Amino acid sequence: MENNDSSEIKYLTFLRDEDAMQYFGKLDYALKDGEHFQNYGSQIPYYRFLKKHKNSINSYYERFYGISLKEENMQADSFFFLDFNDSSRGSISQAFRDHLKNEFIIIGLIMYKILFLEGNLELSSIQKLKQTIRNDYDEFKPGLRKLIAQSSADKDNFEDDEAIDNTIDRALKHFRKLAWLDYKGDEFELRVSFHRIINLYEDVIPKIDTIIESYQ
Repeated sequence: MENNDSSEIKYLTFLRDEDAMQYFGKLDYALKDGEHFQNYGSQIPYYRFLKKHKNSINSYYERFYGISLKEENMQADSFFFLDFNDSSRGSISQAFRDHLKNEFIIIGLIMYKILFLEGNLELSSIQKLKQTIRNDYDEFKPGLRKLIAQSSADKDNFEDDEAIDNTIDRALKHFRKLAWLDYKGDEFELRVSFHRIINLYEDVIPKIDTIIESYQ
């Protein structure tokens, strides 16, 4: 017998929107792959779709996958993502799992410290970012290399600055995949979703120098 109780199909109401066919397929794939959506650039129509149907879409993911769609607010901005941390990625297939590698976390924390805690918000050059990291952590460089190497599968290739630069490049590439930032040529631009790193590792950021120094 057909059930017309709307409360029982709340998790499907977003599919009634005529835009669902256009947007939800890509949204579903990208969200499961860790991408964050915000009111910026090509993401705008997808962000608006999420904003319009966030309760229904959240119910969908909770019902079928055991994970939640979260919206984080940053002053006038916000961004959406699937919260895998509270549920060990629920029942999302292994094919979609893309954990944030430890060496990328280290680079992200150092970037947050340099840009926000030290007030270098005007810094937008990738080369200058690399130089700043090398200069600021010059006395801790052996510890930084050891810490990154210990976190990396490629443990035997961290003998010089080039190895650190290569790790920064890979981290930026991964952050772009998450839509935490974007870059073109030498210029990078942070997205509001980059602030999620402070939500994930708030207790670590103030101690990042001490942590690196301990590996000297």
